[in-house]
Amino acid sequence: MVAAIIVILFVLFMASVYSTVKFHVERKLPQHLAKIVDEILRGAQPSLGTAQCAFPKSVMKASRELKAALAAQRIAPDPLLWELGNAIGEACQQNGYREGLKLGAVPDDKIRIDISLADLLQMSWLAHLGFQHMMPNYRGIEIHRFRDEDDAREAARSVALLECAIPRADRPFADVKSQMLARDEMISGWWVAKPALYSAS
Repeated sequence: MVAAIIVILFVLFMASVYSTVKFHVERKLPQHLAKIVDEILRGAQPSLGTAQCAFPKSVMKASRELKAALAAQRIAPDPLLWELGNAIGEACQQNGYREGLKLGAVPDDKIRIDISLADLLQMSWLAHLGFQHMMPNYRGIEIHRFRDEDDAREAARSVALLECAIPRADRPFADVKSQMLARDEMISGWWVAKPALYSAS
């Protein structure tokens, strides 16, 4: 009998402890979560800050909604946490994109073109040969020629890339197309298509 009473009292004691702990956790947890949100935003501020406000509007809106839910003693609903994380992620992405555009911006007096490694190699080789032949004291006797028609056409395309990048008003020639056609005629004039040979049947 005594043992049964002790067991009952112990169960009631444990239930009371559980209820007390649950009450304090439910009351304090939202406050702790709100502080955690503030710390996350404080850490992200250097990356998210803008000239208009400390944080983008989407981040501030998600943060307010989450804190309102916590203040109403609703334990941080998952969708609100997801919305805050998504807002922070998008804001970081946008800031990074804008910074990338700023770093990649071309000054007014510069021209930037995208070329492949093959084109760059062709241009450097052609520029070197051109430089040599422009020098009055160049006495080279070695002869450099394109390997075949394909090699010549690849070089012609590389030169055309440079010519097209020159602003129209600054081009030292009348028309890019005429430049390209002139080179094409030189190539076609040298590598004449061989006539097909037919054997007597």
